[in-house]
Amino acid sequence: MSDSQDHSIVLMGLKHCGKTTHGKLLAERLEVDFFDTDQIIEETVGKSVRLLYKTKGVSEFMQEEEKACEKIIKENEGKRIVVSTGGGICDNPPALTILRELNTLVFLRLDITFSIERVMSKISMEKPGKFINIPAYVEAENPKKLSDVRDIMMKKYQERYQHYESIADEVIDIKNAPIDENFKLICEALI
Repeated sequence: MSDSQDHSIVLMGLKHCGKTTHGKLLAERLEVDFFDTDQIIEETVGKSVRLLYKTKGVSEFMQEEEKACEKIIKENEGKRIVVSTGGGICDNPPALTILRELNTLVFLRLDITFSIERVMSKISMEKPGKFINIPAYVEAENPKKLSDVRDIMMKKYQERYQHYESIADEVIDIKNAPIDENFKLICEALI
């Protein structure tokens, strides 16, 4: 992307695709500040985004996500920055409208199968229907077994892929590979 030299960059994509890791590296390479919307939400509300979503629901979570985006824009007006977003920001049009001011929305597209496996590797089942480290939106569907969790994520991820592809200015196909290999792909596309 040759005309993005002065644009801020917003990294979007599914959970565990490397938005935060690559965002920090990209900000360091560009010598600009880095922001993570989930981290700002957690600092503001004093609890994890997972707990906020679980206890207050999707509507309040999305409002906090929108506020985090507003804060980033307001406090960095006129500056070039790098932002990583939560995995579901594609379902939050008001937050996306705010982030659109930063010019370059980038979808880090990792194969859905790898994305799901990365999330599944952190989930365990205590007993049928009781899981540890399950995404809140999956838990809301009341899965009974791990295969249910996988099926719910597959359906949601396919929907999100379509959303991300339709809103992104740039789509970068990353691999299930070492960080430095993917970072090279990102830099080639954006710098």
